[in-house]
Amino acid sequence: MRKGMKRLAAGAASLAVASALVVGGATSASAINRMSCASHTLNLVSSNTTCWGNAGYASVTLYGVYGIVAGNNAGYVQGSLGTSYFSKYQTKSISYQTISGIRIY
Repeated sequence: MRKGMKRLAAGAASLAVASALVVGGATSASAINRMSCASHTLNLVSSNTTCWGNAGYASVTLYGVYGIVAGNNAGYVQGSLGTSYFSKYQTKSISYQTISGIRIY
């Protein structure tokens, strides 16, 4: 292989590695998941209370949520009436609404 071709091949390989790192870094997976309810989980209170843990974001559809028990979590929920933020160990009442997103920091 000629010297110029070797440089071109090495440059292309470097570009491919750099592109893979950028793309790989931009698509991190969300670790948030539904869990059994406990004092440390995020509890979204409704007639069918759901509990969540770990950090990340989840798109959900939860009807009739009227309360948040944060447990050892901080973040926010996106609902049909707006965004409600919560801090660790906070308990708060919210108006009955449909929750469409959950973020735990």
